[in-house]
Amino acid sequence: MNCKLALYCKTYKGDFKRVKRLLDSIEQWNEDDIPFFISCPKLEEGMLEDLIGDEGYTFISDEEIYKIKTQLGGWEDQMLIKLHAFDEIPADNILILDSDAYFIKPFYIKDFIAYDNIPYTIMYENKQMMEYETLLKGGDYNNTGYAKAVRAYRTIFGGKGDKIYDYGPNPHLWNREVIDSFKRTYLQVNNIKMEEFCLAMKSQYGIHFRETLTYGEYLHAVRPIPIIPCGPFFKVYHWKELYDFEVTNQWFDKDKISKNYNGIILQSNWT
Repeated sequence: MNCKLALYCKTYKGDFKRVKRLLDSIEQWNEDDIPFFISCPKLEEGMLEDLIGDEGYTFISDEEIYKIKTQLGGWEDQMLIKLHAFDEIPADNILILDSDAYFIKPFYIKDFIAYDNIPYTIMYENKQMMEYETLLKGGDYNNTGYAKAVRAYRTIFGGKGDKIYDYGPNPHLWNREVIDSFKRTYLQVNNIKMEEFCLAMKSQYGIHFRETLTYGEYLHAVRPIPIIPCGPFFKVYHWKELYDFEVTNQWFDKDKISKNYNGIILQSNWT
């Protein structure tokens, strides 16, 4: 029998120290004993256990979740494994956490499930990122690679409207019925696998395929479950400069951050 909600982290050896921090935070703040699953390549399981121990989580190897046929490397491989997480994790909903995330206050199932088994959906116009694109890069958010990818997925799935929605940042909250519906009504109907779909999006539209858009834009277009929109669950420091600015001005205060967020992400590309 599936649990209502599970936590899941797809990681690899370069991030195991960060996973230890995430695990510690879950053990401290997980008030409803939501089960936690971790995956990494089978060859790295011993290294993971040596560093974080073998308690407080259930291990599943990446290969058990999904054996990638076309090795792409890095974050694209991770996206394919995340899209198959429901194949091995017995849950109706999964909160997918990156290794550089950690909780900062008590959390409960009700923080993520709106009612019955219907999760909140991170779905909003990221106007702050739109401003940063102009102020910091001199660009136009509507012409970014992300915006181009949104339009490509919307064309494929038949979503309506011109607004560019953000379905992140991490952690992402996904529902099993959305993924199952996508498999039934799109992949099976077109006689293709998930991996083939992702690679086709990349080759035919000249975009990076994205797991968040596969889920989010399909949900937006088809609505296999009701959409109960919300903003990000964690505060994300995308840039070291932003973190340094808040620390210098004594704004980096976990108690204050916890008023609006369940956790913090210090992105691993600079920490």
